[in-house]
Amino acid sequence: MNDRNGDEMLDTHAIYNQYRPLLFSIAYRMLGKSQDAEDIVQDAFAAVQQRNTSDVLHIKAYLCRLVANRCLNELKSARMAKTDYIGPWLPEPIVTGPDGNPEEEVELKDDIAYAYLVVMQRLTPTERAVFVLRETLGLAFDEIGEWIGKSEANCRQLFSRGKRKLETNKYDAGVPMAPVTPRFQALSESFSAAFRAGDINAIVELLSEDAMLLTDGGGKVNAAINPIVGRDRVKALLAFSMTNYLRNGTMKKVAVNGQVGFMVMFDGKPFAVYAFAMHPESSAIARVYVVMNPEKLHGAVRWLESQY
Repeated sequence: MNDRNGDEMLDTHAIYNQYRPLLFSIAYRMLGKSQDAEDIVQDAFAAVQQRNTSDVLHIKAYLCRLVANRCLNELKSARMAKTDYIGPWLPEPIVTGPDGNPEEEVELKDDIAYAYLVVMQRLTPTERAVFVLRETLGLAFDEIGEWIGKSEANCRQLFSRGKRKLETNKYDAGVPMAPVTPRFQALSESFSAAFRAGDINAIVELLSEDAMLLTDGGGKVNAAINPIVGRDRVKALLAFSMTNYLRNGTMKKVAVNGQVGFMVMFDGKPFAVYAFAMHPESSAIARVYVVMNPEKLHGAVRWLESQY
């Protein structure tokens, strides 16, 4: 079915309200950066306003294609910068209130959970584009090929290769893509409460044997350059962090991409956002993600300012 008749005027405001959440979710899945995703969505609508759209019958498909290709170009241009990045590169978290409705900002499903976005960093830009368009929009491979300039067979290969890359390697920076469940939320809540209480022993009981902690300081603040692997090493770093944060900082319970997390603040400003992932074969926290790069905390700053 056509989105509209070719001779109808395009109501950009109504189209924006209708499709912005979908377009943002596509861009955020592909880029892992909420501000860049928002900028691309805004640019896409600006481009629509500046051109004659009388020949566009499927405005939803047109906008999705526009956003996907802009994200693909952005990913390709950013690949070199990531090779020079200091320490682990983690996605920019979407921070909201712990009891709010994060779906007002973006459709937060399992495939936009924070751990999922971390794993997506394994894919090349083209693999990611194919994977997101297939998984998010359910597009056929021939249609995806038309959108990104690849053959149907090539898109099938890219999707299969992407699937293989998303399989977990025990000691890499990714994480088993366990579904978000009430048990996972309860584990995250217990971890957050133990951290805020300074109870390192309670935290250790929640970690898997092969737990891993990744900190993203981006060279802007002091952070571990390499992943911290193993329960004992994670315990040691967390104990050090807790001692320092509890002495000088305050902690606030938040939702990170719709899941339980918390934020450490100094002088009322976000300093670090914590997110988690659960081991798929046991009821334990498998990964602890700590985003400290100030460039990835702008969204947290905006949310915090909106509370006052």
